Amino acid sequence: MERSTEALLTAVIGVLGAVGFLALTVYPFQYGFGESLVLIGALVAALLFQTVLDDTSF
Repeated sequence: MERSTEALLTAVIGVLGAVGFLALTVYPFQYGFGESLVLIGALVAALLFQTVLDDTSF
C-alpha cells in the first residue's frame, strides 16, 4: 500500500474514532469518559493495526 494511502486511511480512522468517542458519551449510550476512551481506543488500535501494519511481515 502506498504511503499516501496509508496516511489517508489513518486520518479517516482517527476521525471515525473521535466521532465514535463523542457518540458513546451522549444519549442513548451514556458511557462515561473512561469507558468510551477504552472502547474507542481498542477499536482505533485494531483498525490501525489492520491498516498500517497489515503489509508488514514479521
